[in-house]
Amino acid sequence: MRLPPAPVSYAIRIGSGDDIPLDVPVLLGRRPTVRGLDSGVAPRLLPVPSPTQEVSGTHLRIEQSGDAAVVTDLRSTNGTVVLRPGAQAVQLRPGESAVVLAGTVVEIGDGNIIEIIAAPIGDRREEGPE
Repeated sequence: MRLPPAPVSYAIRIGSGDDIPLDVPVLLGRRPTVRGLDSGVAPRLLPVPSPTQEVSGTHLRIEQSGDAAVVTDLRSTNGTVVLRPGAQAVQLRPGESAVVLAGTVVEIGDGNIIEIIAAPIGDRREEGPE
């Protein structure tokens, strides 16, 4: 019997750094804060370098939603660019969200490039009749 594909768990990778799981929403920016944002699960705050101040204080939210990830520009000053595999780059409007899959690259300025990556949850193999 062939089982359906395993669900996907997403993470992000900034540059050549460590993978950061999206088990909770992630807020990225020069000095990210949760002030004024919706309540619920406490997000992971991830500061990124911005020597020329292209990145806003709390610039971007990335979270898993079902079998996809959602990238939301948090009304940043200089914008967010989303590049899905095989598609043209899209500039998000302030406050706009985009549903993305693994392989998507997000640029927020000052050389901060965020890659959306995926890993299967658990280990589901083909099973034969018992």
